[in-house]
Amino acid sequence: MAKPVHVLHPGTPVSWRWGAATAHGVIESVHTESITITSKGTQVTRHGKPHNPAYLIVQPHHAHKVLKLHSEVSETP
Repeated sequence: MAKPVHVLHPGTPVSWRWGAATAHGVIESVHTESITITSKGTQVTRHGKPHNPAYLIVQPHHAHKVLKLHSEVSETP
């Protein structure tokens, strides 16, 4: 059985590894099912689950939206 997680909520700032750098954004929405978006002309899909939801994240300084699973992000202060 999957371990329960502390699901993050819209408005929560998060970060994730992006190459040799760290990217930042704010959660816009939470999905416990599959979701697909087009980001920079490419379709991106994440298969959200109750124990590993997908987050639609906005990068305010770049106006980009990205999809990340809970396991791919860290909550930032």
